[in-house]
Amino acid sequence: MELQPLTKAELTALYQNEMTADFPKSELKPLRAMLRLMDLGRYDPLLVTEGGRPLGYALVWLPEGREGALLEYFGVLRGKRNGGLGSRILALLTERYGQVFGEAEAPGPDASPEENDLRRRRIAFYERNGFRVLDYQCALFGVRFHCLYRGPEADDRRVEAMHRGVYAGYFSPAHMERYIQLPLGPGEAVKPAPEWVEEAYPALVDYGAEQEAEAVRLIQGFWLAHNRYRQTEEEARADLRAWTGQGHRLYFIALEDVTVGLLHLGSRGGEIDWLEDLFVLPEYQGRGIGGQAVRLAEAMVRQYSQSMYVEAAARNEAAIRLYRRLGYDCLNTVTLRKDFPGYDYDVMRTERVYGERFEIRKDKE
Repeated sequence: MELQPLTKAELTALYQNEMTADFPKSELKPLRAMLRLMDLGRYDPLLVTEGGRPLGYALVWLPEGREGALLEYFGVLRGKRNGGLGSRILALLTERYGQVFGEAEAPGPDASPEENDLRRRRIAFYERNGFRVLDYQCALFGVRFHCLYRGPEADDRRVEAMHRGVYAGYFSPAHMERYIQLPLGPGEAVKPAPEWVEEAYPALVDYGAEQEAEAVRLIQGFWLAHNRYRQTEEEARADLRAWTGQGHRLYFIALEDVTVGLLHLGSRGGEIDWLEDLFVLPEYQGRGIGGQAVRLAEAMVRQYSQSMYVEAAARNEAAIRLYRRLGYDCLNTVTLRKDFPGYDYDVMRTERVYGERFEIRKDKE
């Protein structure tokens, strides 16, 4: 028995021909969300085959750190059920990922006795196959689930952190607060919600020479927001030539059909793996667009580089906290600056590196 990765077209056919029949609408997230996760390198749609014959499928959502895997959907094809295939597939998945966690809809007063019996039998099936029911539940878009785990980790809090990280690595904090209750606290009511609700996600669009005027406007906006400096058009065009030259890639951040920012990747002697500049128009900030754009860039860079790098001014606490939430946890280089007499500044705070004291400064207001 083998696990065969599916292409986008094959996943689309599986979704339309099998999954819409296998899962209730309340549990089935939109196909576009799965395809977007594939673009981010965070989704493994797998077809289970034996001797070239398809037997079943498993759709696996990968945490950003690739620690464990969330078995999101799992099924044996119609006509091939009740032959022990489900148990064999679960064993293959555990062998592939090391540890697997997942969700099974919880019995409750919202369902008929027949449906509750089905839910209990589903949970029992996982328990017979080496999964344990964790000490917390979750609610996703208004649906309450028992949480399950198969693997070597004995601490439910660590599993819970991995589990939550799957969703936190995809949704904005506001969306998490509204729709993802993980864990669901004791006595906490499930927040009512419609079916799976997708956020409006950005796309990265390659810059083209015909878009020069729009790029100039965005570069001017970038410098105004970051340094309070009003660039001339000539200065912005000089930046544009640099940001689109050899060793550089410039992308527009597009939300549906509207350009809302830019992202600039560069090289510092090696691969193009430095996030040099990121800018989202003020009226679109606070919606998670910048973070999603960074993840799209990471999905491209990870195809040829082991790391992606970013610099942030020490005074820019918001940017540093954003990148830390996105998983930038390695202190790679330290830039030091010496200010000469005559420069007027305010000290925001002090920090210590290797026991040495440094000031974080900003221009005096």
